[in-house]
Amino acid sequence: MHDTITFTNIDLSNELDLEVCAIKMRISDTIFCILCIYRPPTCKFSKFLHLLESILLQIYSNTTNLIICGDININYLESSNYKTQLDCLLVSNNLSTAVNFPTRITKNTSTATDNIFIDKTKNSDYTVEPIINGLSDHDAQELALHNIKTTNQKPQFIIKRLINNTTIAQFKLNLSYENWSGTYLFREKQNTSKILD
Repeated sequence: MHDTITFTNIDLSNELDLEVCAIKMRISDTIFCILCIYRPPTCKFSKFLHLLESILLQIYSNTTNLIICGDININYLESSNYKTQLDCLLVSNNLSTAVNFPTRITKNTSTATDNIFIDKTKNSDYTVEPIINGLSDHDAQELALHNIKTTNQKPQFIIKRLINNTTIAQFKLNLSYENWSGTYLFREKQNTSKILD
């Protein structure tokens, strides 16, 4: 997280069948909850749905902008019973898919098993683009929310002078060490010029 963004970790117990982590953060006046999940292909789908539903019950709020991302191992480029069941659960939390392009391309297949789910009523102006990073057999995705206004918050420094008996005594001591001859000489010249006028 960038050091100008206020955030907190959300403690979610991880199951062996599902890896999940989440953070809650504030950007301007918007509170986001970002949930990142990985569903191994060996995970029973019914258990995955049950775990995801319990997590959503724990973190969902009307005042929070919820975003889910990760590798769910369900191909969103094809119709399937798994996709339909997951969509039903997500729609009940106002979430829908934002990725409509392949995220894993091999010699023989092209699938979208990595996805981002957003509330399109809160995020109507957005773009999602693939990022081919060469580090994995899956491409990354970049979500840009254009309707969220951010402000570049620069750290503000306030310098205050502490005034108490100790600092006043120190100030007087520092004044006693000051060479005042230039000030007195300037003052004498001013007085002399007034007399001559």
